[in-house]
Amino acid sequence: MIICFAGTPGSGKTYEAVKKILDNLCMGRVVYTNIDGMDDPQCQEMIKCVCGLSDFGLSRHLKFLEHDQLEDFWNHIEPGCLVVLDEIQKVFSSREWQTEKNKLFGSWASTHRHHGFDVVLITQHIERIDSAVRALVEWTYVFRKVNFFGGAVQKKYICYSYAGDETRTAPLSKNIRTYDQGVFLCYKSYTGKDVKELGIMKHVNVLKHPVFFAIPLVFAFTIYMVFFKSSLGTGDLFGSGKALSSLDKAKTQVAGLGTPSDTDQAIADHSPSISRQTTAGGRVLFTNRLSVQGEQNVQ
Repeated sequence: MIICFAGTPGSGKTYEAVKKILDNLCMGRVVYTNIDGMDDPQCQEMIKCVCGLSDFGLSRHLKFLEHDQLEDFWNHIEPGCLVVLDEIQKVFSSREWQTEKNKLFGSWASTHRHHGFDVVLITQHIERIDSAVRALVEWTYVFRKVNFFGGAVQKKYICYSYAGDETRTAPLSKNIRTYDQGVFLCYKSYTGKDVKELGIMKHVNVLKHPVFFAIPLVFAFTIYMVFFKSSLGTGDLFGSGKALSSLDKAKTQVAGLGTPSDTDQAIADHSPSISRQTTAGGRVLFTNRLSVQGEQNVQ
């Protein structure tokens, strides 16, 4: 089987390839690779610890391809092994499709399964590999940095899975993976401790979007309204307490009207009686007699 790991530098493609190498070493399989740093003494000590190999076991199962062996690496490997080739586009570029080495690679790739070989090709983009080899790729995994959330997710990366070499369609699967620091100690990547990636542009960080500053305010306002202003906050979940309070208030107002007051009764009991009299001198007098509870007053 031929699979391809593609992605920009630091996207996780080499890290994923090293993981696959470690898994195969743990199974006792022979692995050939040209990944930089895996032949470093310190890295090899870590590989032995991770895979449980002795010095002899490591030298027997992990073999390194020199630069001058890459153009015909199939002549330097044994049947049934795993071959992991880093920066494959530098050796078998799609621009050199007419060269003899590319033709030989394509010919070997077409029959690689006859001898139980598995091949992992690592590149920045699969279209940079010779088309004759691309046509034989069964799976392509494209890796991406997760840097649009800032420093909160520096230990994660995204893997997109595609069938064959077609990566322009929607991926069959997508998952976010987490780096294991122990794997980094098994090889030297460009993100090593002696190399610092300097940012020349500000990446898009969705956590800096204004909406993320508004969310805490909206959340706090919602909590205030729910627990301090609503019936939930007062313990009256269904509003029955408020309804009963309104009913009691209405009853109090009705009771306040009561029966007519004494003043009202006094006014209502007045019974005016006006009479006209003419004196001997010719003057006209009007007399008003008011009867209050059986008594008469003349005004």
